[in-house]
Amino acid sequence: MRIEGLPNLQKVSQPNQRTDSTRERRSASESSDSVEISTTAKQAADLSAAARTAPNTLNPRIEEVRQRVASGFYDSDQVRQEIAGAILDSDSVRPVVDEIGVVRQARQQLESVPDTRPERVDEARERAASGFYDQPEVREATVDGFIDEIA
Repeated sequence: MRIEGLPNLQKVSQPNQRTDSTRERRSASESSDSVEISTTAKQAADLSAAARTAPNTLNPRIEEVRQRVASGFYDSDQVRQEIAGAILDSDSVRPVVDEIGVVRQARQQLESVPDTRPERVDEARERAASGFYDQPEVREATVDGFIDEIA
């Protein structure tokens, strides 16, 4: 094929384009290349090989559980409740369940705290600014109220 308008360039084959220094570098690097496989990769390969050669049923209970799943044994409410109870009683879940109880109790206590009424806050600010709380009888009533509350 010939393209009009372009000068006719002589084709040079790729091997002829390489210089001697390039050839020397390539042959030197080829002899010093190496591959190292990490210990983790070796262990993974060993485990993978062991898994391929292991029998399909390591534990006889696995086949029993498979048969129960296939038969629908675990679909009954009674079995589900037993499983849920066992999970809740396990050492890893019990602290979480206990914490949920504490959070629920704290929420109930928080709901019993009365809401702040802005008009009462404004009234207390006005009284403080006017010196109402500096009166001896008001101080005495306030102290009595605190004592009654903590006793």
